[in-house]
Amino acid sequence: MIFSSWPFAVFLAVVFATYWSLPTRRARHAFLLVASYGFYMSWNPALVTLIFGSTLLDYFIAIGLDRNRRQPVRRALLAASLIGNLGILAIFKYADFFVLSLRELLQSLGVQANLSTLNVILPVGISFYTFQTLSYTIDVYRGRIAPTRSFLDFSLYVAFFPQLVAGPIVKARDFLPQLSTIKRFDWARIDSGALLFLLGLTKKVLIADQLATLVDPVFAEPNRFTTPDLWLAMFCYGGQIYCDFSGYTDMAIAVARVLGFDLRPNFANPYLATGLTDFWHRWHISLSTWLRDYLYIPLGGSRFGPLITYRNLMLVMLLGGLWHGASWTFVIWGAIHGSALIVSKAYAGWASSSASRGRELSTSGVLQPKLEFLGSKFRLVACWACTLLVVHVAWVFFRCQPMTPPGALEPEPTAAALGRAVYFVTHLFVPAGVTDPVWLMNKLPMCLLLALLAALHVYEEWLRRGRRPLRLPAPLAGPAYAAWALALVLFSPENTNPFIYFQF
Repeated sequence: MIFSSWPFAVFLAVVFATYWSLPTRRARHAFLLVASYGFYMSWNPALVTLIFGSTLLDYFIAIGLDRNRRQPVRRALLAASLIGNLGILAIFKYADFFVLSLRELLQSLGVQANLSTLNVILPVGISFYTFQTLSYTIDVYRGRIAPTRSFLDFSLYVAFFPQLVAGPIVKARDFLPQLSTIKRFDWARIDSGALLFLLGLTKKVLIADQLATLVDPVFAEPNRFTTPDLWLAMFCYGGQIYCDFSGYTDMAIAVARVLGFDLRPNFANPYLATGLTDFWHRWHISLSTWLRDYLYIPLGGSRFGPLITYRNLMLVMLLGGLWHGASWTFVIWGAIHGSALIVSKAYAGWASSSASRGRELSTSGVLQPKLEFLGSKFRLVACWACTLLVVHVAWVFFRCQPMTPPGALEPEPTAAALGRAVYFVTHLFVPAGVTDPVWLMNKLPMCLLLALLAALHVYEEWLRRGRRPLRLPAPLAGPAYAAWALALVLFSPENTNPFIYFQF
């Protein structure tokens, strides 16, 4: 079920009414677990066994970690969790990718290899719930949290349906304590949740889905379009993926809120970032903090000098790209971000040392250098523009994935997708192509949708700075929200697209 579909609306209404009518906390948790499993099984009933298997594995491993103080045993238990969870992820998400990559490499060397793929179904949201259960066992191993003895509570933590298939990635220390409190029906929470859900729905159906129909032809055949068209499509895809993913997150947080749970925000107006580090503090926050806490810091972080820091940044971003999908274009996307973070970190170090040298010379009376040769506001705008450019150029590689031709069992070679991405980026700066006259008519709607996205970004930043959201009196809120939802249904595309991050 997709959040922006009628089946989910019916599902949520039934869950909401039943959940709040149950008298005890345990009964509510049991019902939510059944509802969460039912929600996931609407895609593929058999794949729910993977979630149950991961839940079972990490529940007992965490208890074993708590009971054992011998370090060799604890390391073996942690290794079992890592191997079990990452092994499942590798088989279902990456096995075919590596087989196809090896086959393409051998063919490029003139060697014909009959390497068969597994053709397994990629379970929806497997990357999200795998990282979620891993964070639990790692935190128990580190002694940061005590394992729960309630299998029901832990199962609900893993399978909680609002964030099950596309995050945000929730840490056990944030979610499990909420299961021990009795939830009270609160109209203020219901009102704010409904408003947030409608905001997310607006992003999804009014902006993301509309932009998808406009930019897809450009990314499919970039050689048919001029350089200005490519620039417009690139920024429109940036708007599409932001509204699609942050729209899902808004709706997930809203659904959790009306059920009495709090999930942390996953976005903080990333396109207002003035640097790549700032961008990753604002974009997919739950993933960036996971990579920081469980990969970057254990690798050494920035504690062992600049070269080790640069290595760690690149490794984290390469693995972050691979986390998003089994494709070399995702790895290139990660490499672009890793390289940009390294340049940003190196520049910050150079600027800091230059400022220190300037202060030393100034105090000695030898030289009075003027390091601030540009106004602070100008520099801020320049940093924002550069960040926006790097992020969106990287989105081109993120978007250009191997396509599966009609009737084919396997996707096209990676080289074809990479060729489209390289052509696209190259011709952002080298004039080429002829505009499709049909697509030409879509330029005005695209510009209007980008303007709407900018207005939403400003509104969200206004809220982020502590301003109160606009609210209606209770008697007017219900009819107004219903009219808002109806308008979204009437103006949305005929077929609602699945959320982009469902494939991860």
